[in-house]
Amino acid sequence: MSSEENTPKGGLWAYYMGRFYALTLTEANRHMDHVTWFYEIGLPDYGNEFDRVLRGRMLWDWHMDYYVLSFYGSRMIPNNVYEMVTREFNPEGLKVVERPVSQNWV
Repeated sequence: MSSEENTPKGGLWAYYMGRFYALTLTEANRHMDHVTWFYEIGLPDYGNEFDRVLRGRMLWDWHMDYYVLSFYGSRMIPNNVYEMVTREFNPEGLKVVERPVSQNWV
């Protein structure tokens, strides 16, 4: 296995109208935010509908050696969405810490 394959992956995710969406971040798309990504894939990218999309990021914290699962659009992340996010970005089952997103990150 190459070192790239061993590197924890992270990315953006969204859950909208019963469907899960994920975008693994790479060097090529690291600039991507939810608005830009949603525009490209046809999800609401502004207004009230955008605010209804449960969304967040799953990123590896190199200093603490765990994933940070951030989310916006709910006070708590539903179990089924948590399972989808961790299955997509954390198939190794490493430690995950949940953090609601600060308004400044959205």
